[in-house]
Amino acid sequence: MQPITRLLDRLGATPDAIAACLRAADVEGTRDNTSWMNPIVRYLNRNLDLGGRLEVGAGGTVLRMQLNGKVREVPLPLPVQVFLDGFHRGLYPDLEAAAD
Repeated sequence: MQPITRLLDRLGATPDAIAACLRAADVEGTRDNTSWMNPIVRYLNRNLDLGGRLEVGAGGTVLRMQLNGKVREVPLPLPVQVFLDGFHRGLYPDLEAAAD
């Protein structure tokens, strides 16, 4: 879980810095999504070979990884939590994936 924690910590110290990092990585997502289309989950999946399923907990405070029948949790850093709250409220429309 340390690679996940390190990558989350390097995303940025503020919600806007995190948004800039996601823009630079060309990562988009959809609002109210906790799994594959969540921008943080997408960023992690693009940068780490985890072999498990990631999802953000409904409260937006933890990241869960399901692997080999077990679930492990990593607390999301406060800037990531605040970014996700803003993203889900529509504060970063340029990071929203276009509807098909």
